[in-house]
Amino acid sequence: MTEKLIAWVEKWAGHHHAMKALSLVAFVESSFFPIPPFVLMVAMLIHEKKPSWVKIAIVGMLSSVLGGIFGYFIGKFLYGYIGAPLIAWYGLTDQVASLGQIFKDHVFITIFLASISPLPYKVFTLSAGLFSVDIFSFILASLVGRSIRFFFVAYVTDRYGIRTKHFILEQKKYTTVVVTSAVILGITYFLLIKQGIL
Repeated sequence: MTEKLIAWVEKWAGHHHAMKALSLVAFVESSFFPIPPFVLMVAMLIHEKKPSWVKIAIVGMLSSVLGGIFGYFIGKFLYGYIGAPLIAWYGLTDQVASLGQIFKDHVFITIFLASISPLPYKVFTLSAGLFSVDIFSFILASLVGRSIRFFFVAYVTDRYGIRTKHFILEQKKYTTVVVTSAVILGITYFLLIKQGIL
């Protein structure tokens, strides 16, 4: 099923509405769609008539952030119907539950780390709504993190081509480890600074 979805998404790379397709994929991926927009970005940037990598990064980033805000409200009002099944599908139910309070106290760093790492961003947008975290911190962290992520992928793809696709898809194997490690390490670092230890 995943391979078919990836192939379907990639088919839009040469379409005259490819940029609109990227915007849609980036938007829905931030709340429920399983295929990352970077798959389409790579396909677009290795296409014969590739657009500017900067334009692709901007469109993807803005659409992803808007989708994240949409995911926030799904998590806030429809978590039991949509959010919980998605998080269970990724096998991250325990992690989300145990990080709830830390997430609320350290919104920016948690969302920032989620935004730049290969973990499923949607898990954190839905959780942000579930825990009713500060939405302004959520949006700011998403803007910063998603900008770094999208510009990095677009630039690397423009430079190295198809090899980037394999790297992106391989990252899925390490999602759970990255979720736990990145969030805990990042929060620990900031707590140590706050207490004057570092």
